[in-house]
Amino acid sequence: MWYVIQTITGKEQELRDVIGKMIHRESYKNCFVLYQECFRRRNGGLERKMEPLFPSYVFVETDRPQEFFAELKRVPRMSRFLGVDGCFWGIYEEEELFLRRLMEEGRRKGVKESCKDDQQGSYMIYPSLVWVDEEGQILRAEGILKFYIDQIVKQRLRKRSVIIEIPFGGRLRRIRLGIRLAEDTCRVVSESTGRDE
Repeated sequence: MWYVIQTITGKEQELRDVIGKMIHRESYKNCFVLYQECFRRRNGGLERKMEPLFPSYVFVETDRPQEFFAELKRVPRMSRFLGVDGCFWGIYEEEELFLRRLMEEGRRKGVKESCKDDQQGSYMIYPSLVWVDEEGQILRAEGILKFYIDQIVKQRLRKRSVIIEIPFGGRLRRIRLGIRLAEDTCRVVSESTGRDE
């Protein structure tokens, strides 16, 4: 079963790395953070950024949740990340399907080339290519969005994102996913170099 650990926003990868170093591997199968590649308009081009898809969440796959959580509580640095005991919960089957689809899309696009060496145990989710009509409404999509196009509740073409609403964590949540248009391949400014790619 899959579980979610909540931590401080911006500390997701740090928590994942500590788990990888300090918790016995027998108590869990996989521990990961989901990132997404986003684009922002800047200086006439699009700036590429990487950010957590689920800020403050680290995902763990384990058949031994009690054992894993007991080990997690024994790690001294974890108390500042976890806060209260209620920050560790299981996810439902349809939520796991959503996460598996995200991870599969990341694998399909070559996540290993995108994630830095210090981001092992991470998956990169790429913006979905979309086609729009004359009014700017999304008609169809590739990538992860093709599964959730009917669940779009807000679209921001200029900001290259959509908001979908799906069940997650036992309630309906709004999740922002990156999109790109066909013309976006013309000029992309890399965040790390500041140069055209």
